[in-house]
Amino acid sequence: MKNRSYSGLLATITLSGFGDTFGLLAMEWMIYELTGSKLAMGTLALCSGIPELTLRLLGSPLADRFPRERFMAALAAVRLIAIALPLVAGLTGHLQLWHLFAAAVLSGSCAALFMPTAMAVVPNVADGRKLVRAFAVIDGARNAAALLGPALAGAVTAAKGALPALGVNAACYALAIATLMYLPKSRDQTGRTAAFSIRAYVREIAEGFSFYRHFPAMLAIMGMVSVSNMNSMAVWTMMVPYVREVLHGDAAAVGTMTTFSALGTLAGLAVISLIREIERRRAVMLCSLAAIGLFNIIPGVIPNYYVALAAFFAAGAAGPFFGSLSSSLHGKLVPAHLQGRVNSIRFLIGGSLAPVGAFAGGLLAELYGVPVLFVSAGLLTLVCSCIALLIPGLKALNGSLAELEGKLHFRPAADSNALAE
Repeated sequence: MKNRSYSGLLATITLSGFGDTFGLLAMEWMIYELTGSKLAMGTLALCSGIPELTLRLLGSPLADRFPRERFMAALAAVRLIAIALPLVAGLTGHLQLWHLFAAAVLSGSCAALFMPTAMAVVPNVADGRKLVRAFAVIDGARNAAALLGPALAGAVTAAKGALPALGVNAACYALAIATLMYLPKSRDQTGRTAAFSIRAYVREIAEGFSFYRHFPAMLAIMGMVSVSNMNSMAVWTMMVPYVREVLHGDAAAVGTMTTFSALGTLAGLAVISLIREIERRRAVMLCSLAAIGLFNIIPGVIPNYYVALAAFFAAGAAGPFFGSLSSSLHGKLVPAHLQGRVNSIRFLIGGSLAPVGAFAGGLLAELYGVPVLFVSAGLLTLVCSCIALLIPGLKALNGSLAELEGKLHFRPAADSNALAE
């Protein structure tokens, strides 16, 4: 039964990830065809990003209060309804801008809760002795979907239009729902009937924030993540107008750009897996950040399709060196009893500026052109990495971490209890 449950969960995650690549490209393409406005495309990302950020912290409590497989099926059903709205409107010839914005709001809201719930299911459906392998297979499946999906979505959109691509997204959600409903309910019901307490919830959030008060170097790291994600969101939100207006390509070219970026990420992860423990973390992380900025500048300066492919591949390869070290630092420094709360705050901080990047990027591209946006976003990331060299606290991230690990015995619960009271 565990094998069946794990296989079903793996299929669900892969299907939803694969379908999302089709839906995202299709909706961006439809927005551009309806309006030709880069600002409207930035607004679409804003409509998805704000609800996702708002509900991100609610993921863990809700995932613990309902049968997780059924909760995931309900979230997938809402996302199916969201996709069906512009799909039906487009098929009947009544598609309007608000249909796409409404779909983005609903989809972003559910996306904030879907993956945290899925990750909470894994320990219940995988062999405890093979848990690392179980998570690794899921990560591999998600990366494979991100690698293959965009190119196929671009080919479908180029050949048949955006509506068939949106239909593929809907079909993937329908299959995911069927798979989830077929799975047996999880036997672990711990905490799912507990009464809701706003006071306890606020206390847990305060405990998550208190980690960064005790570790300001980690707060600086997350600040850099936030800026980098903001700039990346600004760049990728404008990928459709960049390909169409600057490179004079089609939807297949857009999908290929995304695929090359995902392929670069996989290459970066492969290199990291061959390297032993990195002790000069500060230098590697800042060089990774600077490289991402530099490679985002290149497509804006050299408007060539193959140069852009190489640049986005290189930016994708540079990303894991920053991200993997950030994750490992959190894994080593965050006390076990605070892992869930601190990681929730971590993802909240890291993604907090992404909606701003999407909207501001669209506005900047509308006023001055997409190449100016790419250069501006890359320069901001590059400057951020240079400024970080002046932060003395980051030097403590090098070596054995003994100085920082000495702070692991802090007890934020006392502070948060006082706050709640």
